[in-house]
Amino acid sequence: MKSINEIQGHCQRCEAPVFLNRSDDQYGNTVATLNCWNGHYQWINIEGIESDLPVEKKIQISQPLVKRISFFELP
Repeated sequence: MKSINEIQGHCQRCEAPVFLNRSDDQYGNTVATLNCWNGHYQWINIEGIESDLPVEKKIQISQPLVKRISFFELP
């Protein structure tokens, strides 16, 4: 197995390097991810998470950042 600091491959979406990351979340769970530096995740594994927690099925849709762009002439 490759070291955690080595490039694990390249992203299928953007060709950026893919890294294996391990960290702890705010609840103390160990989170392992395989993702590129552009935020494309191949997988996420959360160890120690409680299995009886309800599954959130609500889809979150973000609002557009810019609603309108307009131009005007200065006097």
